[in-house]
Amino acid sequence: MLISKAAATDLANAEPVDEQLPAIDAEEIEPRFRAVAGRGGERRGIRLERIYWDGLGRMSSAGKMTTADLVHHTAAQMPETGNLASLLRVLSFKWALKRLDTVEDVSSMANLNALIQASPSPTILLTLDKKIQLFNDAFLSMLRHRLPMGDAAQLTKSLRFSIDTQIEDAMATLAMNKGKTLNTGFSIAAGSQAMKGQINLALAPTHEKPMLVGYISRY
Repeated sequence: MLISKAAATDLANAEPVDEQLPAIDAEEIEPRFRAVAGRGGERRGIRLERIYWDGLGRMSSAGKMTTADLVHHTAAQMPETGNLASLLRVLSFKWALKRLDTVEDVSSMANLNALIQASPSPTILLTLDKKIQLFNDAFLSMLRHRLPMGDAAQLTKSLRFSIDTQIEDAMATLAMNKGKTLNTGFSIAAGSQAMKGQINLALAPTHEKPMLVGYISRY
C-alpha cells in the first residue's frame, strides 16, 4: 500500500495512541450506589460508575433540573425489559457526544478562519513550529506595503516570521492565564527586506492542535 507524503508526515508527527487516551482512575470504575427519590416519593436504587454520575450531574445543571428529575424522565422512556442503569449510561454518553459535536463544530478551522478574516487588523494563525497557517487580507496588505516583492504567492513563499518570545513559553503563559493575551515583538523577513513590530497573541479556539492567533498592533 502506498502512503502519500502528507499522510506519512501526519503519521510521523502523530502522538502514540496511549498518550492520546486519558488515564483511568480506579475510583472511576468502581460502581457507586445511590438512592434517588422521585417526584411522587418513589425511591430508586441505582448503581453507576462515578463518571456517569458526574455526567448526569452536568446534564442536570445544563437542563436546570435535579438529578432525580432526570432519572424520572429517563425511567419514563424505559421499555418494559429495559435496565435503568444501562439507559442512564447511554443517555449520559449520548449527551456528552452531542456536546462534543457542538464544540468541535464551533472550534473548527473553518470557523477560526472566519474569525481571522473578520478582523480589521493584520491577523495570523501561528502553529507551534512557527508557521503561519492562516492570514487575512489586512495582513497581506501590510506585507505588500512594507515588503514589496511582486505577487502575493512570491511574497508569502519567501516569508520568514518569528516572535521575540519562545512560542512554547507563550502558549504555556496563555494556558495558565485563561482569557488573557500576550503582547510581544515580531519580525518578518522576505528576501533582503525585513520589518518589525508588536503582536498580541491569544490561544486559538480550536481543538485540532495547539495554535496562536496573532493580532498585529504596531508595525
